[in-house]
Amino acid sequence: MTDPNQQPPQTPYQPSAPVHPPQQYLPAEQDPALGYPGQQPPAPPPAASSKPLLFAVGGFLAVLALLAGGYAVYDGFIKEDSGVAACKAMRDGKEIDGTARGSGDDKPTEAEYRKVREQFEDSRHEKIREHGTALIDIAWQVSNLPEEQEMGALAFMGPLTTHMSGLQTACADQGVIVDLNRGR
Repeated sequence: MTDPNQQPPQTPYQPSAPVHPPQQYLPAEQDPALGYPGQQPPAPPPAASSKPLLFAVGGFLAVLALLAGGYAVYDGFIKEDSGVAACKAMRDGKEIDGTARGSGDDKPTEAEYRKVREQFEDSRHEKIREHGTALIDIAWQVSNLPEEQEMGALAFMGPLTTHMSGLQTACADQGVIVDLNRGR
């Protein structure tokens, strides 16, 4: 016999997983999320074609290549080389920046020195660049010797002669004959 006051043994509480009603999948014409029953679902957007984008990028790259090539041709063949322009200015008895040459007694300023040196330094021709910048550097050093050390200029005679003749040859290689000894 069982005692009516006796309770059955209890098992510890274990929560059960939440119960959701099963999902119902309806045909598109009956799905309320897509519209009213019997209504067709909206048409999907047309697929974007990548052809116009590829064409635009290709056109841009082609224009960029043409511009770069055009500049290279202009800079390399059409635009006069700065070193050759300096050779022509020396040949014509003008200052390298194109102005008429002064008496020669004027001491150049640092800005003038840098401007002339840059003209040789920017040349595409290695020998004009080498001898032109060296010649300008030597002339700048000699012009900045103190008055009481003028005899120190004799130390520069060897390199001065080397770079003068080297610049004359480099200019002649580009079709410009320069006589750096003229007027002395």
